[in-house]
Amino acid sequence: MNQDILLIGKAVIKAAIKVETGLRIGGSSTGVKIGGVDQPVISDPFGKPYIPGSSLKGKLRSLIERKENVAFNSEGKHFCQSADEYEKCPICKIWGIMGDKIKETSTLTRIIVRDTFLDESSITEEMRRNLDLQWTEIKVETAIDRSTGTALSGSLRQLERVPAGAKFSPLEIIYSCYEEADKQLMKKVFEAMELLEHDYLGGMGSRGYGKVKFENFEIYWNTREHYESGKINTNSVGKFDTVSSIVQNFETIWEKLK
Repeated sequence: MNQDILLIGKAVIKAAIKVETGLRIGGSSTGVKIGGVDQPVISDPFGKPYIPGSSLKGKLRSLIERKENVAFNSEGKHFCQSADEYEKCPICKIWGIMGDKIKETSTLTRIIVRDTFLDESSITEEMRRNLDLQWTEIKVETAIDRSTGTALSGSLRQLERVPAGAKFSPLEIIYSCYEEADKQLMKKVFEAMELLEHDYLGGMGSRGYGKVKFENFEIYWNTREHYESGKINTNSVGKFDTVSSIVQNFETIWEKLK
């Protein structure tokens, strides 16, 4: 990639994240009192749970890396180490790479994932009656000694979770295009979201936590001219109910970006 390459445009992807099984993205346990929650979820300054953009972006990258069968180093990480590798790698082009890893080319990150905050209206009155805290539930867990079938001493803990049925909205992903090929490359983002729906977000996924679903998509395409005229998010690419419908119709979407 040349240093003088210009921005072609930005796709703005908006959606909602529905929690289908209890979601736990851990927060700080500073100041936990006796009788309090041992392991709280991360929360915003108003005490409401949210989904950090870093957690979502990292999980999407991890899943698509395994789908694309990229090479990992001894630390279990993947990043390209030469310009030739980078030009052929959709992962590093989209999700980014540390600037000091490749000296001979620019390595511009294509994707930005914003923090996504709780839609308060998704916590219904019926749900509230069954919650332990204002926005979340408490799940008590313990470890079992397999040889005796009894609980291990000292293993009882209280975990805070976002309840099933909660929604986080609006999710906002910004995808920047610097080359025409970047438009077609954007499909990998939606493939990663499909993979996440069949995996988990946050911690303790093997115990059933963290199943999520993406829904209510809106996609806009903003060129340089849109930013110059102030008419951003006026060029709608379409609305979609599910991420799989985007993947299925991506060729049509791609045509609208030309």
